[in-house]
Amino acid sequence: MKSRPIASAALALLAVGAALLSACGDSSVAINSTAIPAATGKTASIDVVEIDQAAHLLYVADRTDQGVDVFDIASPRARYLQTIAMPASPNGLAIAPELGRLFVGTSNGSVVIVNISTSSTAFGSVISLVKSGGHSVDLLDYGAARQRVYAANSGEGKLVSIDASTGAVMATYTLGAVRLEQPRFDPADGMLYVTSPDADTLYRIDPSAGLLKDKFTLGGCKPVGLAINPTTNKALMACHKYTLAFDLGAGKLIGTFPLGNSDIVTYDSNVDRFFVASLPHAQTPGSVGIFGGNPISYISSAVTNISGNSAVYDETNRVVYTPDVKAKKASLAGFAIPVPPSGWLAFLSVAWPYALILVVGLLLFTFLMRSADPIRRPVPALKRDARAVTQPKAVDRPQQA
Repeated sequence: MKSRPIASAALALLAVGAALLSACGDSSVAINSTAIPAATGKTASIDVVEIDQAAHLLYVADRTDQGVDVFDIASPRARYLQTIAMPASPNGLAIAPELGRLFVGTSNGSVVIVNISTSSTAFGSVISLVKSGGHSVDLLDYGAARQRVYAANSGEGKLVSIDASTGAVMATYTLGAVRLEQPRFDPADGMLYVTSPDADTLYRIDPSAGLLKDKFTLGGCKPVGLAINPTTNKALMACHKYTLAFDLGAGKLIGTFPLGNSDIVTYDSNVDRFFVASLPHAQTPGSVGIFGGNPISYISSAVTNISGNSAVYDETNRVVYTPDVKAKKASLAGFAIPVPPSGWLAFLSVAWPYALILVVGLLLFTFLMRSADPIRRPVPALKRDARAVTQPKAVDRPQQA
């Protein structure tokens, strides 16, 4: 029957359409890489990347060379400048741009304060070391409203508040024998938030009063990274197996997204985007998830095929940067932020997979209806009974003379 090839083709198109629909929103991006000289030929270990938008400088916490790598990002391709030596392996980074200072959390329990004022002849020099009172300092955040640096002692359940100007420890918050990850100061409500994967909890602290205000359990999220949109007072958290949106004002979960195996989350108000670096795992390659900030919504995943657990956005050149810890070839990877289509292109980019599936579905429906029509059914061949068939008898014909 001629309809069989049509049906097979329709089924194939349906499968392709479904696959395209499931992959909709993911896109491979062109990567440009800037090598990290001190990490060449070594197995790299890189944690946080932080950006100074006004100075066009980017900083990388590089455990491989026990320092902070500095890059010039004035152009669309980063240029390596130098490595600032640290007394121990660096973890978290935070910048106080108005003070010209970089804060580095290190594995020996200290927060290193570095001069990053571009007008200073002492750029890159260590100003002081602040002892946190813990064994190791992991992630940091800077709250400009109070000029405070908040440092998490990763395995001891302690959070330290440091005066960014003087380096004095102003307060220590003890939250229990749990691992703490990302502290974030929220200028919208003046509260301090910190994640704990061990407790599966988001803590809310009033830094002015020095009190723990709330504990929000997250139902299996096990949060690590956290970033806040202060305009809406809503946050995005990196969970163990997915990404979670949370309304800080209402104290409730508002959405989950299937992007997992992530660590650091950053937010850029200039483009109203969250960036979530997702490490490669069994189901997906390395990528950077891009989320809208208001409302919080999944936009796309830029497939990088590299291992980078943090990502930041350069507002000047519209480039996303993430570390590449490829064996013996560590580098800073950059790619242009995917620009979503607008107008009719935006509609078509979303609607065409559905339209394809609809067309294929109509073809299959038409095929099935035609096959069910009795008129179009093939006439069965007549069966012949072998016993009823007799061979013709030979007829004697008179011979002609």
